[in-house]
Amino acid sequence: MFLMYADEADQDGSREFLVYAAVFFPADATLKLHKEVVRLRYKYGFKDGDLLKFSTGTKPKHVDRGDHTKLKNDILNLATDFGCQTCCYVVPHSIAKGQDNQTRLKFGINTLLLKFDQFLRESGKVAGTVRFDHTNDFKQMAYFEEVFQLGMDFQGKRKKLDHIVSIEQTSIGLSHLSSIADIVVGSFRFVINEPDKDQVGALLFKQLSKLMWGEKNKSGTKLVRERGLCIRPRTVEHSEYEADIAAFVDRLVKYQQA
Repeated sequence: MFLMYADEADQDGSREFLVYAAVFFPADATLKLHKEVVRLRYKYGFKDGDLLKFSTGTKPKHVDRGDHTKLKNDILNLATDFGCQTCCYVVPHSIAKGQDNQTRLKFGINTLLLKFDQFLRESGKVAGTVRFDHTNDFKQMAYFEEVFQLGMDFQGKRKKLDHIVSIEQTSIGLSHLSSIADIVVGSFRFVINEPDKDQVGALLFKQLSKLMWGEKNKSGTKLVRERGLCIRPRTVEHSEYEADIAAFVDRLVKYQQA
């Protein structure tokens, strides 16, 4: 069994891309992960009640900025060591701007749910539970009920997610797994939407690459497109948008090779 925790970033259009990412946690590793996060929190000076998130702006005043960075790096390594995998949905705001906020978020949610169901199927047809970070931007719970009970709507046809046994909301402070997910999502956001900070971006992307769900080809190379990385739309008709996405992919390749 696997647990999926997911959250979005930069949905307001202030950056180039909307990012929606998820972490797939092996259920049998969650207690050890929980205890390790508790240990790391104390190691780096976090007190009970302090929220642990990626953003430096959320760092408790009594925690050194350098220690906060070290903690986030340790969390990414911890997720890798315990077999967690990630999936990230990315769409340019230049393309998504014609949609209302609810539609933009639903596209991200739908992609992550479909990919998680695929992941569960490819992992031996095992069960999975889903927890999205709470939002008031649209009636998220009502949408989850619709998807779970009726299936996902594809142009009037419904598709059931056969391996997902629950879809729920959560929020930071309710689980240390949410903290891990927030740090992963924040890392993706930084890599994708902070192109000028390429040195840190390259370091983060190398850590994320170890976590990204992929399939190895015959030469042993891990392929992550349409698994760990889902760039939308798949087909771009406008040449300017196509160039923007190509430049983004080239930047990720350079990060990996740095």
